[in-house]
Amino acid sequence: MRTSLALLTAGLLLTACSTTTQYAFQPPAADEPEAKISFVQYHGIRDWHADNNRQLYVQAADRQWFQVDLFGPCIGLEYASRVGFDTRDPAGSFDRFGTIVVRGGERCKVDSVKKIAKPTRTEKPRSARARPNQA
Repeated sequence: MRTSLALLTAGLLLTACSTTTQYAFQPPAADEPEAKISFVQYHGIRDWHADNNRQLYVQAADRQWFQVDLFGPCIGLEYASRVGFDTRDPAGSFDRFGTIVVRGGERCKVDSVKKIAKPTRTEKPRSARARPNQA
């Protein structure tokens, strides 16, 4: 029993790579109900972004964005290049009962998952090398 539970958990632990695109996220509506991201084990997460150690923004395969609030600080989340999504659900739905796993084995319990509007992309400052030469 313990072995099969460990295999199930390991099978549902998925990783996704964060992109370097910068976004401006809007908070969820005050009356927004709890949501879930389906089929996480089948590449159901397209992208994610963390601005701090208490929130994670996740884009599902259908391009819907979600705000994931954590119970407490998740050490290393804002600097992580990979995270795991442990659903603890046989159907593979990631919701408020899930866990985020950060490099080094830090497990962070999810408090809520709510749909949010599509974020706007923000322009990154161009580096000095990328600027055209001025005469």
